[in-house]
Amino acid sequence: MEPKRNSAGSALHGSSAVSVIRRRAAFMEHKRLSARETRTLNLLGDFLQNKEIASELGVSVPVAEKIIRNVFKNLGVHKRTEAILLWKSDK
Repeated sequence: MEPKRNSAGSALHGSSAVSVIRRRAAFMEHKRLSARETRTLNLLGDFLQNKEIASELGVSVPVAEKIIRNVFKNLGVHKRTEAILLWKSDK
């Protein structure tokens, strides 16, 4: 069985994996992110461009851009870098 990985692709083991999952769940609840917004945030964290995000989500580029704007609004950020840093931080 392959070890679980965090959004950065690093292997997670045992309580470390559970800890990351709990932090992410609390983050999503606190920031009120939908499942689609969370998926979009993961794709942003993988440094995908809007066209690639749209393809992964199965939506048009304008719809993907709207989802990204909603993510930024919910997180209180204005740039991709800010969103990614907030998402990947251990806080």
